[in-house]
Amino acid sequence: MRLASSFLNRVSYASVYKAASVSALHCPACGVSQEDELQLLQPCMHLACVYDQEAQEFTYKSDDFKQREALSNEAFTGQLSTRALSRLGYADELLALELTRAGCWSHELFAFNFNVHVD
Repeated sequence: MRLASSFLNRVSYASVYKAASVSALHCPACGVSQEDELQLLQPCMHLACVYDQEAQEFTYKSDDFKQREALSNEAFTGQLSTRALSRLGYADELLALELTRAGCWSHELFAFNFNVHVD
């Protein structure tokens, strides 16, 4: 039954190509740039995780993401997919943006959680 439920809970996905490697990605929920002027990660409250698809490792995990990962027995190998994110319990509240930057040709997946609210 777990397999069927993961198909019902689909994470939205889009590819983003940035022609300038210095151009930062902005959160689709709040509009905040996810990097400072030195290209250091500056996550907003909506950012769930950042996964380097080439190095096959996380460069950022939110507390919520870490909790979901701890509760699951999900092992991330290879490229991170929307199916793997669905198995963590995410559904249409999560938007995965696979970012490719020209120049440095980095290939990262940024996942934004739209259900995060300020208390």
